[in-house]
Amino acid sequence: MASEQNSNPAAITGEYFSNDPAGISPNPTFSTSGQTEAMQQASSALSGTGALSPDDKILRYPYARINNDSDYLRIEIAEFSPPSIDLDSNFNTTEDDKLDVTNPIAVDANFQLPTVSDAVSNTTLKNVKHTIYLPIPEQISDTTQISWGEGTLNPAEAFGISFGNQFQEDGPGSALKKALDALTASGKSIGGDAQALKAIQNAISATAIGQLGGNVSANQLISRATGQVFNPNLELLFDGVGLRNFQFNFDFFPRNQKEAIEVILIIRTLKKRMSATRNASGNSAVAGVFIGAPHIFQLTYMKGSKKHPILNSFLPMALVDMQVNYTGSNTYSTFWDGRPTHMQMSLAFKELNPIYAEDYDKTDPFSVGY
Repeated sequence: MASEQNSNPAAITGEYFSNDPAGISPNPTFSTSGQTEAMQQASSALSGTGALSPDDKILRYPYARINNDSDYLRIEIAEFSPPSIDLDSNFNTTEDDKLDVTNPIAVDANFQLPTVSDAVSNTTLKNVKHTIYLPIPEQISDTTQISWGEGTLNPAEAFGISFGNQFQEDGPGSALKKALDALTASGKSIGGDAQALKAIQNAISATAIGQLGGNVSANQLISRATGQVFNPNLELLFDGVGLRNFQFNFDFFPRNQKEAIEVILIIRTLKKRMSATRNASGNSAVAGVFIGAPHIFQLTYMKGSKKHPILNSFLPMALVDMQVNYTGSNTYSTFWDGRPTHMQMSLAFKELNPIYAEDYDKTDPFSVGY
């Protein structure tokens, strides 16, 4: 069954090439007035008459002039270069290169490991394979999350930690006996209530039993004996940092042959560069032992030739999910050569490293930062 050309005039402006494969309509013309040198090179490459190639370094949709006030999204794709990690320099060693157990930590030790984001921010993105220019999606947002969690430390747990540190070399049985003896000796400090003291002793025993796999809690025993429970000292505690996720959705309506080919190359390039590689070492002798990391992606909101002055910045990211709908109008429709007339692409990125407060000091103070 022959596919039909899209009948939506708003979607297809400009004539697509005819049924004659040799009859190719002219490419759009790009004016380079008021553009930077880099922008002129990009425009020239896109408006040239040469054949497009899957290896093209500059890909772009749609074909439109980029002015100094144009807003767009730039995606740079580069090889993943793992940061070098030198942990040995953080430790002191003896003359025979063994760990100095008497003074193991070096004076200038730094356990903050280098990251890919640090390497990129300190220099420039290295080994860029492709640069893709796309319109800024209709809906853009950023989400910043920090992990906080509830934490408790009741008196029995605090008591156990204190005496556990003191008697850890005596074994669990001896340590527990000494803890109970110490608690009994200090019974007057809790009012001399024998029932409460006995309940607390049992609770500490229950805590020890629970550590050994038992199913008895300290609060259960206290509640049974006195109708009370330990003060949990409940508090919301900082639990760690997270990694940001970004979702982008794009609509593609090719208007001519070159634009249709460009869309296909954009989709193919993103699919290929988000995929892992075989034989990462490049050594045929160890083929199949390792697989290489996919490429990384540096996204930047642009305004003309410069970074957008307001919108958020990104750290280097991984493309973790990509979905393409080849029937964007909910109907299978292609041009004569089989290229779809309307495609939708959804990209999900995840940053490689978390954002810290110090990162905002490197951004424009009048922008939203990250």
